[in-house]
Amino acid sequence: MSNLQEFTFLPTDDHVKVLGRTFMLDDCRVLSLSGAGVEFKYTGTKLTVTFYGDSTTETVEGEAEPRRDQARVAVIIDGITMLDTVIKKPVEKFVVFGEEENAPIGEHVVRIIKLSEPRMSTVGLGEISVLATEAVSGTEYNDKLIEFIGDSITCGYGIDTPDEWYIFSTDTENVTKSFAYKTAHKLGADYSLVSYSGHGLLSGYTDDPTTPVLDELMQPYYEIFAYSYNTFRGMKLESRKWDYESERKPDVIVINLGTNDESYIQDDADKKAAFESAYVDFLEQVHNVNPKSTIVVAFGLMGDALFEVEERAVSKFKDKSGFRDVYAFRIRPQDFERNGYAADWHPSAASHEIAADELTEFLKTIM
Repeated sequence: MSNLQEFTFLPTDDHVKVLGRTFMLDDCRVLSLSGAGVEFKYTGTKLTVTFYGDSTTETVEGEAEPRRDQARVAVIIDGITMLDTVIKKPVEKFVVFGEEENAPIGEHVVRIIKLSEPRMSTVGLGEISVLATEAVSGTEYNDKLIEFIGDSITCGYGIDTPDEWYIFSTDTENVTKSFAYKTAHKLGADYSLVSYSGHGLLSGYTDDPTTPVLDELMQPYYEIFAYSYNTFRGMKLESRKWDYESERKPDVIVINLGTNDESYIQDDADKKAAFESAYVDFLEQVHNVNPKSTIVVAFGLMGDALFEVEERAVSKFKDKSGFRDVYAFRIRPQDFERNGYAADWHPSAASHEIAADELTEFLKTIM
């Protein structure tokens, strides 16, 4: 143990590899979107991590604690999840690994990520400390970056529940079991996720097909850092634009939207036409800020009734823009009798795995 020394650092670019859309704010890195986080490597033992909660962790003395969908985070060491918790306090510090006195020295890769989605809560990743033989360094960036734009399916909604009879909760949302995260892993690619449960392009999810939900559309949220009901250190996250000029451009963008729109569209021909037009416009929006990125419209995991409409949108966009690297890919609908459901009839982990295998094989043909 004598050759070990304590290294304490902040998760800045010179110490870590950045995963997804994040930014440094004073003494922490803000993690809001699903899968956002950092990765680094070190040779040594003990690892300690500090997290900062958002406004969902604020309490009022003497008042009953309300139920809150707070941020779920994970610390994964050498591929094994060593910490999986929900941040319930303004500051929480965890000794994650190597606390025992004679812990063996080893080479470790650490991934720290947010498992839950941005709307409900945000978390700050603060000071990290290791006992190591030398200073830590970020892992290498992979050759390819895939961006996934989606809804609850992409977020891994309710995936840690045993059946469909559970309602939404951030502590059962787990992006590492989603088709998006798994696809990037299978391809050895870096990832970035921009996904919000309930959102669509013509309407968000609705119980009333006569009335669209217009405050849950993806278009206003794609070009900002993130959107959340809550604040982080007084900041409304949607006030911060995403800097497409300086940030790394994705090689491939996979869009998985339409499931929530279908709750409004049903089988209405006029609504289908409006959805097709909205999809063409969204493809233009995405392409304008990522002019060289290949785009894949992938759809069908929770039902593929709108897939032909999305195919037509792809064709119209290609004709209109002249950009040819745009594809439509049908994801086979979930087989719930064989693989079960997650919360609220969402895809199970097994269904996500199958979808990831299918999408991976397709992406191999175009990357």
